[in-house]
Amino acid sequence: MRRTVLVSQVAGLPAGRWLAGGLAAGVLAVGLLAGCATGPGSAAGCGNGARARAGDAGYAEVLALSAPTADYAWYPETVTSALPSVTYTDASGDAHASELAAVGRFTAWEEGEREYPSVRVIDLTFEVGEVVDALGDLSMLEGGTVTVHVSVTACADVGRVADELVALGDVVLFLNHVGPEPWPPPEWINVFGGAFLGDVHDDGTVTWPVADAIAANNPADAHPEADAATLEDLRTAATEERTVDLAAG
Repeated sequence: MRRTVLVSQVAGLPAGRWLAGGLAAGVLAVGLLAGCATGPGSAAGCGNGARARAGDAGYAEVLALSAPTADYAWYPETVTSALPSVTYTDASGDAHASELAAVGRFTAWEEGEREYPSVRVIDLTFEVGEVVDALGDLSMLEGGTVTVHVSVTACADVGRVADELVALGDVVLFLNHVGPEPWPPPEWINVFGGAFLGDVHDDGTVTWPVADAIAANNPADAHPEADAATLEDLRTAATEERTVDLAAG
């Protein structure tokens, strides 16, 4: 199984206020896992493998780059198991894979602050259309916009990736918020490197292009399984609270 940090409830915060891993931590993880090679002989510092091809790759392939080697303690094996309504439990307490599952669209982007040489950050404006599931009441986000930080290897063509994301139209995102204040959170980060990004079509069906790219690149570790083929599937799953005992697995 892969490894990640649990998103756990923070004592002393009002209901619905949960502390996710900060942006710097998320960027560092992607930098370590999807960063470019820097040794002698590397092509433009990006090696000669998948990362060397990242400059010509689309958004799904770029976001999928770190998935096969990501160092996670556990990983939601299906799309619906990443919903906030699913509780993961072990000896250290309860946790969730995400804090917010929302449908909306990217409307604009700019390059974010670069803290690590091997990682570039795209700051996307995300217009929230529907909160499908959340920890606490986040319905006030509907109809407004938030910033979603997406980290990619510095070997990628950031403009291409960002433009493709904006061109998608409606998408499903699984997000954790950045920082404890203010509320409701204006800044979010996509969980598990964007593996749970869904492309919503006009008929309500949802495809999972990053998950498909993960499967194509690494069939032996083809997670997450796309077990929600429609928005209605996702909405139904969000009403079915369940607990996963990590110690039992």
